[in-house]
Amino acid sequence: MTNITIVGDDGDPILYASLTSEGKLRLQFEYFARDENEGDYEFNHTVEPEEFPKIAQRFGLDSATPILENLKQISAIGRGQEFQDLLTNKEIPNEFWSWLS
Repeated sequence: MTNITIVGDDGDPILYASLTSEGKLRLQFEYFARDENEGDYEFNHTVEPEEFPKIAQRFGLDSATPILENLKQISAIGRGQEFQDLLTNKEIPNEFWSWLS
């Protein structure tokens, strides 16, 4: 399975993207506790394939390009945080799942 790393404004990874066997886009990340007073936090967003052309259009990219390649470009041009914010705010429709320990 191919994973694409999407970086935020500070250059650190904020999402890892891959395609499911059904062709859906899965974006995930896990924050690990820094001390015993914190817990681990994991989340993922799942985006349906019909949203891929809309994502490309929103970022001025070619919708015929595979979504993982477009995500590489989004990250490379410094818009990874914007992409994550669109997911979080549901401006890009997605199914959200999270877990806290």
